[in-house]
Amino acid sequence: MASQANVLLRCLQEAAQAAKPALERCIDHAVAALQLTDTQSLEAAERDEVALAWRELLRHRDGWCAQYPGALLAAFHQSAKPAAQSVAARTPVPALAGADRFSLIDDTEVEQGIESARLLQQVAPMVEQVLAELDGLMSSAQGLVTVRAQANPVRPEVFAQTLRTLLLGAPVAPAISTLWIKHLGEPLGRELKRIYERLINVLELAQVRAASYRVLQTPARAGKKPGNAAAGPLIGDNKPGAGPGAQGGPVGIGYASDEPFTRVPSQYADLSNDDVKDALLQDFLFRGGSNADHGLAPAYYATIEEELIALKGTPDSAQAALQAEPVPPEAEADDRSYCGTRSDPRRPALPAQDADGEPDNPSRIVDVLSQLSSQVWGVYGRARERAMVRTQLHKDATRVGQVLGMEVVKKLVTQVAQDPRLLVPVREAIVALEPSLLRLAMVDPHFFSEENHPARRLMERVAQRSFKYNDEHSPAFDVFFHSLTEAFNGLNALEIEDARPFGAALGELQALWDEQDQHERDLRGTMRQTMQFAEERQAQADQIALDMSLRADLDQVPGVVLDFLFGPWALVMAHARLTDTARQIDPHGYGSLVTDLLWSVKREATLKRPGKLIAMIPGLLGKLQAGLASLGLDPGETEAFFGAMERLHRPVLKLRRVRSRRDAVESDNAPLEVGMGETDLSDLSDLLPATPEQRKAKAAGQPWLAPQELDKAGFENTLTSGPAALGATPEDDAPASEAPDSGAAETPADAAGDGARQPEDILKGLREGSWVDIYSRRHWLRAQLIWASNRGTLFMFVSHGGQPHSMTRRSCERLIRDRLMRPVDTHGVVAHALDHLVKDAAPVDPQGRAA
Repeated sequence: MASQANVLLRCLQEAAQAAKPALERCIDHAVAALQLTDTQSLEAAERDEVALAWRELLRHRDGWCAQYPGALLAAFHQSAKPAAQSVAARTPVPALAGADRFSLIDDTEVEQGIESARLLQQVAPMVEQVLAELDGLMSSAQGLVTVRAQANPVRPEVFAQTLRTLLLGAPVAPAISTLWIKHLGEPLGRELKRIYERLINVLELAQVRAASYRVLQTPARAGKKPGNAAAGPLIGDNKPGAGPGAQGGPVGIGYASDEPFTRVPSQYADLSNDDVKDALLQDFLFRGGSNADHGLAPAYYATIEEELIALKGTPDSAQAALQAEPVPPEAEADDRSYCGTRSDPRRPALPAQDADGEPDNPSRIVDVLSQLSSQVWGVYGRARERAMVRTQLHKDATRVGQVLGMEVVKKLVTQVAQDPRLLVPVREAIVALEPSLLRLAMVDPHFFSEENHPARRLMERVAQRSFKYNDEHSPAFDVFFHSLTEAFNGLNALEIEDARPFGAALGELQALWDEQDQHERDLRGTMRQTMQFAEERQAQADQIALDMSLRADLDQVPGVVLDFLFGPWALVMAHARLTDTARQIDPHGYGSLVTDLLWSVKREATLKRPGKLIAMIPGLLGKLQAGLASLGLDPGETEAFFGAMERLHRPVLKLRRVRSRRDAVESDNAPLEVGMGETDLSDLSDLLPATPEQRKAKAAGQPWLAPQELDKAGFENTLTSGPAALGATPEDDAPASEAPDSGAAETPADAAGDGARQPEDILKGLREGSWVDIYSRRHWLRAQLIWASNRGTLFMFVSHGGQPHSMTRRSCERLIRDRLMRPVDTHGVVAHALDHLVKDAAPVDPQGRAA
C-alpha cells in the first residue's frame, strides 16, 4: 500500500492537473452565457458592459488556464501545513482588538471578500455531498483520526480564492468582474464535483479509510438529554453570510478538533435523524417544502453510506434476508401470472368487489419489498436491485427536496401497489417503475403534486386502462400487460433528466390502445346510434300518440284499435319521419291513414256505406302491413290486431255477400235492415268502444326495440315489447342464462350486510363510462356503461370485444340485489394514494386527531 503522504501528494497533483481543462470549460460556459445575455438585452449600456465582459474573458482565457494549476498547487501545499498554521492562513481578515483597527481594512479588500463569498455560495451546494465524503478521506490521508473539514487542502474555498486572485489581475471595472463571478460559479461547481469524485476514487483505490465524525454537545442542545432530537431546532437560523460548507457540519453536529466550536450553518439539515426527517416531510407535503433547497449534513451521507454498504453484501445487512426471500409462485420463471393460460381451466374469473369495494378473494400483498419476475422486469424484478438504485440516488442527492421527493415516491408506489382495485400484475408494474420515478424525483421532486405531470398521468392512465380487465389470465389482459412491460422497462433503462420520456411513453401506449380499440369503438358507435335512434323514435311516438288522443273522431272506436294507434302505429309514423330524407310532413301517408282506419271500425258508419269500406279495405290493410314491416316486425306479431280488424269489418263483408246474391233479381237500393238482420253481432261483444282511460295516450316506460335491434343491443332471450303483445307488460326479468346454477362454488359471496346501499341508489350512481362486473354465462365480465336512456329505464353495457349487454332498470336492480352486477370503483388511483399518504403524514394532536 502506498504511504499516506504519497497518496496525499498524488491527490494534490491530480486536482491541480484537472484544474486547467476544468477552468477552460468554465470560461467557455461563462462566455456563452454572457453572449446570450448580450443578444437578449434591450439596454445599450447593458449590452456594452456585457460585451466587454465576455471579450475580456476570452482575451485572458489561455493565460489564466495556464497559471491556474500552478497557483492551485501552491495553495494546496499551503493549506496542507500543520493545523496551527492552517488556521492562521485561512483567516481572511485578522481578528480586531478594537474599533481603531477597523480603519486599516481597505474597501477594495472588503468588496473582494464579498465577491469571493458569492462565488463560494454558488459552488458549495453543488459539491457538498461529495465534499463530505472527501473531507473524511482527506483527513485520514493527513493522519487525522477525526474529520477536520478546514484541513482539507482541496476544499472549495481554495479553488474559489485562487480563481479570484487570477481575476483580480485583469484591469477591468468591478462591474465586469462581478459579471464574471456570476457566470463562473455554476460551471465551477460542476467541475469541482467531477474533480472531487476523481479524488475519492484515488483515495479508495489506495485503501484509505475515511476518518469519522464525532458527535458533540452543541450550545443549542446544552442541557438536553441525548437522543432528544425534537428538542433542538430542525434547521438553524438563516444568518447572512453563512455559506454552505463554511463550518462543514449539520445541525447539532460538531467536530472533534482543536478549533473552537462554532454554530453550524442553516443550509444543512440532518435527515439521518428520523424526527427531523418526519417534520421536514410533513412540511414538504403540506406546504411544498420551505427547506427543500437546503443542503444535506455529513451525518446523512454517513447513514446512506452505511445502507449502501449493507446492500452491497454486508452479512448483517437487513437486505440479506430480503435477497434470500423466495420468489412467490406468481412471479416464477414460468410467468403464469402474465399469460392467458390457467393452471386450472375450471377456475372462474376473479369476482368483482363486494359492497364495501373490497375484492371477494383478496390477492397477495405487493409493495416495494416484493420480489417480481426477473423474466418480465429484468434486474429490477429483484427488490435488492431497486433498493440499490434508491440508496445510490439518495447518496447522489444534494438538496433536502430531492431526498424528500424520493421518499414520497417510495411511499406513493407502496400505496398504489396496495390498491386492491388493481390486478396484481398491474400493481407489480408500478413497483417495477420505481427506479424511473426516483430518478425523476432527483430533477423534479414535486412532480407528484402536479395532476397533469406526464409521470403522474402515465401511472393514472395505466391504472384506468387496467380497469378494462378483471381477469389477469385472459388473453386480452396479456396483450395489455405486454405493452406495459415494454414501456416501463424502456423507462427504467433511461437516464431521466426531465419528464419528456414519461410523456413519450404515455403517447406511445395511448396510440397503441387507440389502435386496438378502433374496432370496438366503431361497434360502440353503431350500438349507441341504434339506442339513441330508438329513444328519439320513442319520444316522437309518444308525442304523436298524445296528439292522436286529442282527435275529435275517437268516439265509438274500440279500445284495441286505440291501443294499436297509440302504440305500434305511432312508432311507424315516428320511424317514417326520422328516416325520411325528403322531410315530408306525412311520409308515406301514414298519418292520413289514421282517419280512414278510425272510420272503418265504426259499425254504424260503415254499414251505411259498405261500398266505401269494401273499396278501402285492400289499400288500408296493405299500407298498415307496409308500415309495420318498416319497423322490422314479423307479421305474426301483429296477428291479434288484424284478427280484431277482420271481426270489426265482418258485418259489412256479410252484407256485401247477401247483396251479391240479390243483385240478379233486385235493384241496387236494398233495405238496410235486411243487411243488418242477417249479421251475427254476438262475436263483437269484446270489441266495445274504448273507455275514457283507454282514450288517454301514455308515454312508454322505455324505448321500443325491434327484434333485430334487440339482438344488436344485447337483449338475449328477452321478449319484444309494444306490438308483440298488445296491452301486455314487457318481460323485465333477466334471461335465465344470466343466473348461476346450483354450482355455488362459482357464485359470489352472500349479500352484503344491512349497511349496503340499495340497488336503486347504486344504479343512480352509474354514469356513462362507469365500469361494472356482470355475471353472465357462468363468468364474471368487466363491462362499461356506454348509454342510458334519458328516463333511466334502459341501460347498455359493453364488455371486452364490443359484446353488448342491455337491460331494463328492473333487470339491473335485480342483478345488483342478487350480487350478479357490481359497480367497479375507478376514482383516481394516484390521487387516492396521495390522499392516504397525506393522511398518514398529518401531525396528530394530543387527543389523537389529525391536525
